[in-house]
Amino acid sequence: MRKRIGLALGVALVAAAAAVAATVGGSASPASAMALAPSCKNAKIALTGPYTGPAGTAGLDQRNWGRLFVSYWNGKKAIPGVPKGMKRTHLTTVEDDTQLNPQVAATVATKYKSDSSLLAVNGFSGSQENVAGGPILAKAGIAFVSGSATRSSLTVASSPDGKGIAGHFFRVVPNDNFQAAVDVKFMMKKLGIKKGNTVMTVDSAEAYSVPLITLASSLFRKAGVKVDRESQPASQTDFTSLAGKAVAVRAKGVMFASQVASNAQLFSDQLKAAGFNGKFIGTDGTFDSSQFKFPGAYISSFSLDVTKVRADRSIVADFTHRFGKTINFGAPSWVAVQVLAMAISKSCADGKVSRAEVLKNVRKVKMTKSLLGKPVAFLPNGDVKGGINFSIFKIAEDHSYQLVQAG
Repeated sequence: MRKRIGLALGVALVAAAAAVAATVGGSASPASAMALAPSCKNAKIALTGPYTGPAGTAGLDQRNWGRLFVSYWNGKKAIPGVPKGMKRTHLTTVEDDTQLNPQVAATVATKYKSDSSLLAVNGFSGSQENVAGGPILAKAGIAFVSGSATRSSLTVASSPDGKGIAGHFFRVVPNDNFQAAVDVKFMMKKLGIKKGNTVMTVDSAEAYSVPLITLASSLFRKAGVKVDRESQPASQTDFTSLAGKAVAVRAKGVMFASQVASNAQLFSDQLKAAGFNGKFIGTDGTFDSSQFKFPGAYISSFSLDVTKVRADRSIVADFTHRFGKTINFGAPSWVAVQVLAMAISKSCADGKVSRAEVLKNVRKVKMTKSLLGKPVAFLPNGDVKGGINFSIFKIAEDHSYQLVQAG
């Protein structure tokens, strides 16, 4: 019995050693080494997003716009902003659900770092995910382009957030410095908030909303508006205390920064129940007509109603046929994936490609037009040059989103 066990163990150890050698390259065969290398015949990119969890609806919209783009790219269909004559490198994708969770994003980033065939990443969606997972991607030399992460400091190399991802992180949407200014100006010019009035500003206790609400609160104060500054974690969905306080301080308006649209609906409902009759505006992640549908509320968003862009009608119709009605949140992700596709194709012009070359060419991508109806390019820090600004929508009685101020 001992002899048999020893023999079996020896065989197992030999097999394990062979497997390790094949994967780490010590005695890898040419075929296995080629399988691990980046390919211009079938270039691999990653699509990421919060496909499950409280922001799942928005994440799936992002995933579906990314999928649609890849099908158009590989199918040689017309795409706004792709230069005539560009030879398209065929793309293959992996998809990962990051759940809007920093720890999950870091785990996903670690997996991508180890996959030497992976060239670039669409993501991460949430600012907090980029803070956690971004440095891992950057150390691996991977370019990553987000269609929704707006925290301003992500592109500031001297900040703790930007230091770890500088030069590798890009976004096709504007940052929160623009949003804070747009929202405060709109509330004062259009919603009747005046000097001496009180507004309640509420963050969701995470990396995206805290700096946005901090800046907006500062701008309100500079304009002579009194600010009741509040914070409530996204996991806490009882807003009755905040609603009661908004009434008690006689707030004329409430600004709520959240990545969870259902929380904006709950907050609005509870404000109404408490007797609040002021104005309510939600930001970014509240832009989800399937979950936030409180009549009279406002939303500021980096996205736009892509169904209203005349040149996109056939693409939107195709999206609807394949995936159902878009909530519009994910449209910028089409553009983010397009950046990766164009950079990879330019890199593959000579038949060879690497992460470093793709990163270099991401910086150089220029679209004279895009699905968003605007040109897209990048500033040296990775922020979008051109593109869209923040638009303001009002929720109508039929729960539809009506554009009241274009970005």
